[in-house]
Amino acid sequence: MAQTTGGITFRGCKIEISTNGTNWTDISGWFNKIEVGGGERNIGEFFTADGDTPILGAGKRAALELTVAVVYTEGGGDPFSVLLTAFESAGPLYVRWSPKGGAAGQNMYTTSAGYVTTPVYPGGEVEPGDLIPVEFTHKVATITKSVV
Repeated sequence: MAQTTGGITFRGCKIEISTNGTNWTDISGWFNKIEVGGGERNIGEFFTADGDTPILGAGKRAALELTVAVVYTEGGGDPFSVLLTAFESAGPLYVRWSPKGGAAGQNMYTTSAGYVTTPVYPGGEVEPGDLIPVEFTHKVATITKSVV
């Protein structure tokens, strides 16, 4: 089989957040990382006296955790402000992203309502001059794949 030439980078990813699942704010200009973890499916095992290996059964899936990094800025509608409010109020947050940039016909991934589970307060070092990153963990039940 020939090697693919259709690999995609996250260079042009579009990412948006919402507090109601209807009105979305594009945070692509602040964001630089999204990682998806968790979501493992539980598998039950049962051993019988007649075999050497278990009988397996598929169980429920665990919650998913997204880790997202954005640059810290202090505008009222900037991602930091929205994320801090969501964390402190335990309010719902939705995240959706399109790896190729969100044009018609491209894939998009949208979370169910979830919660910011980690503090998002800024921190950092003074010497290197690096911009301040704010990283948050967003716990959700599902991620749905669709086409823009």
